[in-house]
Amino acid sequence: MLPVVWSCLWHFALYILPVAALLFFIHDILPVPREFFRKLLHGAAFTSTPIIMWISKDWRVAVLTLFIVGLAVWPILAVAERYPRYADLLIERRQHEVRRSMLLLFWGNAALVALCWGLWGKPEIASTAILMWGPGDAAAALIGKRWGRHHTGLPFADPKKTWEGTIAMCVTSTTMGAICRVLGGGFSLPAALCSSIVAALAGSYVELITKRGYDTITVPFAIAAVLRVLTLTFFE
Repeated sequence: MLPVVWSCLWHFALYILPVAALLFFIHDILPVPREFFRKLLHGAAFTSTPIIMWISKDWRVAVLTLFIVGLAVWPILAVAERYPRYADLLIERRQHEVRRSMLLLFWGNAALVALCWGLWGKPEIASTAILMWGPGDAAAALIGKRWGRHHTGLPFADPKKTWEGTIAMCVTSTTMGAICRVLGGGFSLPAALCSSIVAALAGSYVELITKRGYDTITVPFAIAAVLRVLTLTFFE
């Protein structure tokens, strides 16, 4: 197993390093807003999980690879924090927020892969949940901060969250879910849309009530759970 894990780690590096270098180059030549740039880097991170899953061909390899990546990210970012350019590039609302977020992302994704692929035998649910959450989360943050005016006022919701951001997340998550379910799950477009809408609504609400950045874990798991229930109930 270890040779395959090292191969996955090598391919992860071949993906993440050029993408990160390209994003930093774009940042240096174009006036990219810091919040948007941060979401681009976050996108490079979360899209690596489906790639690792595709390369590994085995859920145990994928889980171990993601665990090692998460373990490595913490000291790397701890060293990066010492340099002023780090603070210039990334917005941290709390101390060590970015490295904590990356650790939660990779270890949370490892647990999600273990559940969906290892226990359920449905790797496509894990990749779909991640690709519904990531772009949806980015849309909620960017739209909500820029145009959000109307607070949701829903039970248990963060009082700062707005309808504009929540609707942006729901629409984006639904779109990504439908694409993933049609292309990766073999669903018809109507079935893909219906299941994605329900899962996106659940994920959007969980994002509203989750605080301190734990939506990195709670939202993908909520989406995956809804997709699993709907698949068992209506499509199997």
